[in-house]
Amino acid sequence: MKTSRRQLGLIVEGNSTKSVVLRYPGLADGIGPIKALSPAVARRVSNFFRSGESVDNYEGLRECESVLIRVPDSSIPRIISEICGSRLDLTGMSFVLCESWLSSDSLANLKSRGATVATVVPVLGDNGKWFALEGQFVAVKRARRLLNGLNARTVELKPGTKHLYFAASAFAETLPRALFTAAQKALRMSGVTGKHMYELVEEMAQGMFRDLDRGTRGGWSGASVGCPEQIASGYIDELKKTSPELAVLLCEQLRLSEPFVPPRGKHGSDDSGPL
Repeated sequence: MKTSRRQLGLIVEGNSTKSVVLRYPGLADGIGPIKALSPAVARRVSNFFRSGESVDNYEGLRECESVLIRVPDSSIPRIISEICGSRLDLTGMSFVLCESWLSSDSLANLKSRGATVATVVPVLGDNGKWFALEGQFVAVKRARRLLNGLNARTVELKPGTKHLYFAASAFAETLPRALFTAAQKALRMSGVTGKHMYELVEEMAQGMFRDLDRGTRGGWSGASVGCPEQIASGYIDELKKTSPELAVLLCEQLRLSEPFVPPRGKHGSDDSGPL
């Protein structure tokens, strides 16, 4: 009689000790079979996470309902080929690619052999509890159940939309760094330095996030919220004289952002009227 698959398996290569997914509190406790380049490597991974057991081949994953794949992107084609070439019956199994910008399409050959596939990437942040899932329904459901059971928070992306999540990540996490660095430089040039400079930039950013959280439809009036256009234009002219590189960055960002930011009223206030 065939045993019901319930275990969590792991296929690992490279340095897994810094894995956000595998190091998430409690997750490694549920790992059973571990397949690596060699049994010795698998044993080292097992010893590090104090969980799981080394298996010699992919057939050792046969009792696993879900298998986490945590390997370098360059190893994915070979790993998939090895799994498909093994005697492991993939029917009903789910494979979840961890911490890779590759989409679940990279696991397509596993799908053709009866498995369901998904990807999971951690959302960078202070609490480290958010994960974005993408892929087939069953694999996503199982990964979500695993993470939610450990008090992690998950969001599910529509299949085929990981490129949109990439864009969101770039807009929210990467591109603003240059702008915040420019903000710090401008404050430093104005005489605000040290702890006060960092606190002021943080307060400005938090104010923006509070507005977003409240759904405030504030936008540009001139160069910033609350600054009339005529005054803002004068300030930009001065900026061109004192710091041309900041002026170029600011003007270019305002130009590029204009289609995405709803306008405010004539004097930088909301047109929504009094409360």
